[in-house]
Amino acid sequence: MTMILELKNIKLSFATGGNETLNLLKGVSFGVERGVITAMIGGNGSGKTTLFNIISGFEKGYSGQVWFDGKNISGLPPYKVSMQGIGRLFQSKQLIGDLSLMDNMKLASRNRTGEFPFEQLLFPKRVAAMEKEKEERAVEILKNLFGEDNKYLAMTDRKSGSLSYGEQRMIALARLMMSDDKLLLLDEPSAGVNPHYFDAIANVIRRMVEISGVTILLIEHNLNFIRNFAAQTVYLDDGIIQMQGATEEVLNHSKLVNRYIGL
Repeated sequence: MTMILELKNIKLSFATGGNETLNLLKGVSFGVERGVITAMIGGNGSGKTTLFNIISGFEKGYSGQVWFDGKNISGLPPYKVSMQGIGRLFQSKQLIGDLSLMDNMKLASRNRTGEFPFEQLLFPKRVAAMEKEKEERAVEILKNLFGEDNKYLAMTDRKSGSLSYGEQRMIALARLMMSDDKLLLLDEPSAGVNPHYFDAIANVIRRMVEISGVTILLIEHNLNFIRNFAAQTVYLDDGIIQMQGATEEVLNHSKLVNRYIGL
């Protein structure tokens, strides 16, 4: 079992006023296995998104270490974390509504050729070739994730803002594949989405791993949603990892069932 991500004794406290301190994370340690889908669960305010911010480089005021692919990335700024091969889906739609579906896909590529005006003037053929390559890559991803004759292939010129929320969420997931990352952090991929899309989102997440071997760590409140596709689950509560293991074992554990009864 090879870990691609390891968090070691992560602690984070906030001053709340009146000389009081909130110890949000009290020594969080866990690992994420390479090529596996791992879910992170816990109540509101338990620190799940804060942990994502720590991994991504957006949160600085912590102690402990973050190791990714054998490297200590603790304290690196977000752009350097991204360059290591970590991508992230935030809770928002994450698409630019005024741009087409295809342009949103191309923007996610790590290749920045053609994004500077002088390049288009001095090297028009190179820029045109790279744009074509990005479009071909985007079409390939759409076909791999949604099927050879999926509806999104006929929507590539449509503005992303005209798509439904569920459709935008699907494309936001698909565009993550443009960067060829090693690890994807998905912050509540099913949040706010019509339940009609739940199975489709789960299938897309599975396909992302099958196609590229990418590792996925996701935050979810919908326990039924993760039950059938997350191999591992981490349960965060009271600032520490209460349980980690096979998803069915964690979700069926009496401690978690009692905590989440009725959810």
